Amino acid sequence: MKIINIGIDIGGRHIGMALIDEKGKIHKKEIVNYSKDKSLSYIVDTISSYVQEHEKEASSVGIGVPGIVKNNKIVYTCNLSLEDPNFVHKIRTKLPVYLGNDALCATLAEYKLVDKCKYKNYALITVGTGIGAGLIFDGKPYEGKHGYSGELGHTVLKKGGLQCNCGRRGCFERYASVSRLLEVTKKKSLGELFEDIEKNGNLAQIFDNYLDDLADGIANFIMTYDPDMTVIGGSIAWFGDKFYYILREKIASKLFNRGAKDVMLKFAKLGNDAGLIGASFLANS
Repeated sequence: MKIINIGIDIGGRHIGMALIDEKGKIHKKEIVNYSKDKSLSYIVDTISSYVQEHEKEASSVGIGVPGIVKNNKIVYTCNLSLEDPNFVHKIRTKLPVYLGNDALCATLAEYKLVDKCKYKNYALITVGTGIGAGLIFDGKPYEGKHGYSGELGHTVLKKGGLQCNCGRRGCFERYASVSRLLEVTKKKSLGELFEDIEKNGNLAQIFDNYLDDLADGIANFIMTYDPDMTVIGGSIAWFGDKFYYILREKIASKLFNRGAKDVMLKFAKLGNDAGLIGASFLANS
């Protein structure tokens, strides 16, 4: 019998939930969009309802959280109020419940399913509503002593810069997230942006400036961790073929003695499903 786990991905705009088998195949997927309620109780109730409906089919529950997680507890979240040391115990189920940072969950999915664990040290940077990162060191997920590992979006790119929800100023995600890109281009979606960019020189310049900021943050990350492979995920990855070589060249220009071809960089393949797939792997990671 195949091992089935429940994967949950708590996002800034919706909650994704599914049964995931041992090969990463998705079954009975549900997406619940937030209306106006993003409260802890609403999120717990939404997850509990799905889990109770399917717990007889599963062995465990894995939940990806957009924030700092350590020792199966939520330490801090920036955009959702989930800091409750008893969060795991509030999920109404008899199954074991495991928590992980959402970017780390996406990293696990890409690492195991797409790259088949072939790299010893591996990283995935998610670029979407915010920016995060997941790290695999020596073939194992790395949280850091206090769970801060991967909080790339809240490293300062420009001192005294734009105010961030985390309380700091000049954070990387305030300049290089998809949210910021849509804000400065005044576009409703990335699809609309890339549809217009080739016929609008001003828009193309704004995007090039955005890529400079994105490249700065990624280069800082590579200089710090020097992984065997760096993967870019999140919604920006859907359009990666339009700017891959430009971004790689910009990153290489900021690294010591590295040509563009020496930068081990690619875009993620699993899209929005990576987080909930990876969350289902938490029990065995």
